[in-house]
Amino acid sequence: MTDPKQLKILRVVIGLNQGGVQQAVLNLFKGLDKRRFEPIACAIENTGAIGKEIEAAGFEVITLGYKRQPWRTIFALAKLMRDRKIDIVHASSYHPSLYARVAGLLASVPVLISHEHTVFDRKRQQRTLLNRFLSRFTDAYVAVGRTVAEQVTVWYRYQPNKVQVIYNGVDTLRFHPPANKAEAKRRLGFDPNRPVVGMISRLDPLKGYDSFFDAVRHLQPHFDVQWLVVGMGRDEQEIRQEAAERGLENTVQFLGMRRDVPELLAAFDIYVLPTLKEGLSNSILEAMAAGCAVVVSDYPGNLEVVSDGVNGLVVPMRDAVTLTQRIKALLEDAELRERLGAAARRHIEENFSVESNAEKTAALYERLWNMKKGAS
Repeated sequence: MTDPKQLKILRVVIGLNQGGVQQAVLNLFKGLDKRRFEPIACAIENTGAIGKEIEAAGFEVITLGYKRQPWRTIFALAKLMRDRKIDIVHASSYHPSLYARVAGLLASVPVLISHEHTVFDRKRQQRTLLNRFLSRFTDAYVAVGRTVAEQVTVWYRYQPNKVQVIYNGVDTLRFHPPANKAEAKRRLGFDPNRPVVGMISRLDPLKGYDSFFDAVRHLQPHFDVQWLVVGMGRDEQEIRQEAAERGLENTVQFLGMRRDVPELLAAFDIYVLPTLKEGLSNSILEAMAAGCAVVVSDYPGNLEVVSDGVNGLVVPMRDAVTLTQRIKALLEDAELRERLGAAARRHIEENFSVESNAEKTAALYERLWNMKKGAS
């Protein structure tokens, strides 16, 4: 009896710099069985820090270098798929998924998968029509959460049996509670005797920075806290201006983009994400894996992970008053922080591990491949 064919997977994303989608690609590649799968990462626009980490882990990274050039991108992808004899195309987010599925049709790739990450506020007619058209040629849709799955099923009329929720996985060995939080703070140059509270997220108004800054403004006179914002984004100037308008320019530290997120989270006492729109936040998963007490908004995607009072605290969206009260409660009660942080860690280990994500994704690959092989 011969060994089963090693399946060539082309994982297509817009770029391979910092981001939840990109980190999920790296985590998946590490978790797949190399005897059964040969994954290749393809960045349409550019590579970056995570692309280098994927290469360092022993996987191939291909960068096309095209930006806003749909047909050049599609033809380049189709050529790549033919040259590498790709068996399964797995593409994330709208534009990469659109280009990759059209290219996959041109290259006669057996299995086409679209990965949905985002909950949208409104329909876009062209996007809706193209997704509905391509649905007849798409073998499966992976959604990062139930909220995302429900939206794409209704909006794009996807067949429900083609939509599967596979939660992103966290490397729980990389993200873990520190043996000594004071020492973790000291290593990063923070005061070991002062709490660290902050957000690690793209600098985007939809992440709820205005509510966070309102809470900081009310709490700062009463608590000696190190307030942090970690991340970058197109709206950085706007976000910084919001902090300045509240008199917080010398209170909130903006640390920019960091790749030492595990070390940073080890120093956090409280992690905050009062987001207004979220598919399923990788940053929440990572903070919980690091044993942080988390305070998040009641956006549906967040509620798939955080249970109020059980493994974190939940506040209504745009409710800075309640957010302030919840952060205050955690600052005043170290025992509550520790209890919620420990429960958060257990929840991630049991439900959101890298191993679970890779196992479910591999099972999907195998099932779709066997269906196509059986039909041929």
